[in-house]
Amino acid sequence: MATRRKHARVSRRGVAAVEFAIVFPLLMLLAFGLWEYGRLIQVQQILTNSAREGGRLAAIGSKSTAEVQAHVRMYLQAQGLNTTGMSDPEVTNLTSDERPDPRDAEQLDQFLIRVNFPTANCRWFFFSFTSATMTAESIFVSLADVPVALPSEEIP
Repeated sequence: MATRRKHARVSRRGVAAVEFAIVFPLLMLLAFGLWEYGRLIQVQQILTNSAREGGRLAAIGSKSTAEVQAHVRMYLQAQGLNTTGMSDPEVTNLTSDERPDPRDAEQLDQFLIRVNFPTANCRWFFFSFTSATMTAESIFVSLADVPVALPSEEIP
C-alpha cells in the first residue's frame, strides 16, 4: 500500500505555466481579432455618417458636386481616417441625368451619395484587408425651392 501512495503523488509543478504558454497566443489572437473587427465597425459608422453629411449638403442645393465631395473627404479626415488611395465620393442625381450638379437640381430630385473606402487604410494591427473596400450610401431628396409666380394684377 505504501508504494501505491508514492505513485499517486505525481509532481504537477509547472503544468499551469505550460497550459498558459499554449493558450495565451490563442487568446491574444482572439483579442486582437476582436479589436480589428471593432475598428471595422467603427469605420463603417464613420463612412455612413460622411455619406449622410454629403447627402445633407446635396439636398440643400447650395453646394456643387466638387464641394460635396470635398466635404465628405474632409469629414473622413477629421475623424482620423487616411483618405489616400480613396476614390472620390459619388454624387449622383437619381431622378435626372440632365441635372447632375446639386445646384441645378429641382425640388424632390433624389441624390445618391456613395463613399467607397479601402479597408487597408483602417487597420490598427497586423491584419491586412488589402483587396476589400467598404461602402456607405445615403439617398437624400433635394429641397430646392420652387419659384413662386405671383399674379401681375392686383387682387382687390
